[in-house]
Amino acid sequence: MNSIKNYLSVCIIAKNEESMIRDCLESVINISNDIIVVDTGSTDNTKSIALEYTSKVLNYEWNDDFAAARNFCLDHAKNDFILSIDCDERLINPEILKTKLSHISDNIGGIMVKVVSYNDKNEGKDIFNSKMVRVFRNNPRIRFEGIIHEQVLNSIIEAGFKLSDSEIEFIHEGYNHDAVTMRKKQKRNLDLLIRQTKADPNNAYNLFQLARTYLALNDLENAEKDIAKAIDLSINDDSVKPQALNYGALIAYKNNQKELALQRAENSLELQPNQGFANYIIGECNYDKHLHKKALENYNAMLKAYQNEDLKANIIGDYRLPTSQIYFRIGRSNLAIGQFKEAIDSFKRGIEHNESDINCLVGIADILYKETDYENALIFLRKAKQVAPQRKEIESYINVVLQSIQNTNHIKTSQITNINENNKKPLISLSMIVKNEEKMLRGCLESVEKVVDEIVIVDTGSTDRTIEIAKEFGAKIYHFDWIDDFAAARNESLKHSNGKWILYLDADERISQFEIDKFRKSLSELPENSGGLICTIESPHAKLSGGDSDVHRGSYPRIFRNLGLDKVKFQGRVHEQISPSLKENNLQLLQSDIIIYHLGYDQSREIMEGKIERNYRMLLQHVREEPTNGYAWYQLGQTLGHMNLKKEAEETIKFALKCGNLSPMIEASASASLAQFTGNDKRFDEALKWSNKSLELTPNSLYAMNLRAYSLLHLGKFEEAEKEFEKTLELKSKFYNNPPTSGYDVDIPKSVIEDGLRKARNKIYPKL
Repeated sequence: MNSIKNYLSVCIIAKNEESMIRDCLESVINISNDIIVVDTGSTDNTKSIALEYTSKVLNYEWNDDFAAARNFCLDHAKNDFILSIDCDERLINPEILKTKLSHISDNIGGIMVKVVSYNDKNEGKDIFNSKMVRVFRNNPRIRFEGIIHEQVLNSIIEAGFKLSDSEIEFIHEGYNHDAVTMRKKQKRNLDLLIRQTKADPNNAYNLFQLARTYLALNDLENAEKDIAKAIDLSINDDSVKPQALNYGALIAYKNNQKELALQRAENSLELQPNQGFANYIIGECNYDKHLHKKALENYNAMLKAYQNEDLKANIIGDYRLPTSQIYFRIGRSNLAIGQFKEAIDSFKRGIEHNESDINCLVGIADILYKETDYENALIFLRKAKQVAPQRKEIESYINVVLQSIQNTNHIKTSQITNINENNKKPLISLSMIVKNEEKMLRGCLESVEKVVDEIVIVDTGSTDRTIEIAKEFGAKIYHFDWIDDFAAARNESLKHSNGKWILYLDADERISQFEIDKFRKSLSELPENSGGLICTIESPHAKLSGGDSDVHRGSYPRIFRNLGLDKVKFQGRVHEQISPSLKENNLQLLQSDIIIYHLGYDQSREIMEGKIERNYRMLLQHVREEPTNGYAWYQLGQTLGHMNLKKEAEETIKFALKCGNLSPMIEASASASLAQFTGNDKRFDEALKWSNKSLELTPNSLYAMNLRAYSLLHLGKFEEAEKEFEKTLELKSKFYNNPPTSGYDVDIPKSVIEDGLRKARNKIYPKL
């Protein structure tokens, strides 16, 4: 055989398909040198896209006749075989098509192609498989028939040719539109089908298609009337009969005529035993009649049919329920007959096929709740809520489970209180908030378990193994619905913390090793006016643009005296602080040598962008609620900087400074940020002014000193720049020796400082 390109023509009819036609043409461009696109009146870019792939783009005046339009396309085909494909279809295995055509017999007039139509849903894809003749000989006797749901099969048989099966496959996306588009399409089809049926009122196939369209439009009365006629007029050895029986069963089921639905589905099974569609209807009917063991047999028969497809089932067309939904039905039937283990196994199998299947998630939660495993029931319900936040019944179920957890905790707490009423108050409580931290939590708790006396964890909606890991460390676990407010969640954790002192950490943090006994002794001996210990936080920050991470160092009071939530609590929706509350109570903050390693900013671009987006949303809300809160405006400015909105970031941080209520350390950090922004914008006089301001407040800031040195270099003040770089290098050598003196500091790479020093000594301006 010559190249397939010279052997195969591709025929397409189109109208306003700019969103679909490119992918279709991409799927066939390498198999044909003769692609014909017949346009029936497009007003969008369909034709211009088609012309990128073929010069044979022909106009055809639409006359409400699909067969006529397709046959016009066939008239312009030049090669021996034709592939008929729609704009919303894609050929997915061209190699199999090439192989099939290279071994075709002379008596074969048409080749069956598997067309897989699907509709995306939360619980998976609704799939309908069918076998259609889509590859056939270019012969003047072979033409389409029917103004809608047009077919070429009859003319192939009448021309004396035979059919051949194949593994060639199309994906059909035409049913994956929004509801409005689908209804418009069905209404168009309905008008054509009514016209076609009037012309041939006893055609079982036309009546079957008309009933299907009424069903799609939810007109069950007309659907039943026409499907009954189609069943009566079709004959048992015709492919229409089992299709009509299956859709007749579905229509009867929707009309609550269960006995009629059973009868039609069972008749279809007699004609075609290896199919899923009829077993689905029978299974639903049996389940509704509480014949759960029979329903189990039907649902398992569905699985078997899908795993062992045959040609006849595909020719008549077989509806494929999403596999996860079959396992859900198997699970619920097992549950109904008291087989909990089999039920939960089936639900889990469903989730393996589709982790967002709500029914399987709730099914597992239901069993766990019945077994009083409330914590794990809550995990699965929260996963379901993530998938379908609009489902009020899931929210109600969550509240029921939370109440059960609260009741159980109350009983346990009462017992513990009675046993330990004479025990001393613990010295240190670890206070945490978490959500889906199974990857990070264990490392955090291992680093701190010997330091603290109790671990209090507030979970804001985990759906992974977070709670299970926390339990391994004896944590007290509480649940708090997330309300876009970090301070509110942290204060919920404080509410349950009993220690004289609180250490708060995030799951992505690890506390450094130190002399625990000595630390605990010194902590217990601190005077009453000592309110908190300042710890150094070291954070590698991944650059969103790629490259090595920067190390940022900050100083924050992470250990503070627990005076009760009415006196000491967190403030701020995001980047929440405990310091203002401590200061309001006239408590002193003492510097400690404790280092906490924070891993949360050394993550992938996708994760970091997600965090930035979340922070931006919450900070906007924060400044709306507290329009003069300088710290909130400062953090919003930093977030805008991460979003590469430099102008907005600069204006926002300047406004934060105007609020006049920043602490000296945060004011120094804000000034350093402005030095960075203005320097990046080549406004080096301003950069120098802001770096000087930062250094006035915190003279030993490596970040600010480096910014000042580079500002001087860009301004051509080489001697001053040289001295500043020398000072910066000296400070760099001591970077990790002392706690940071500003809100945060950055470990500047030595090579960056040395490069600046070299340029200053040689009086070289840096490249802009």
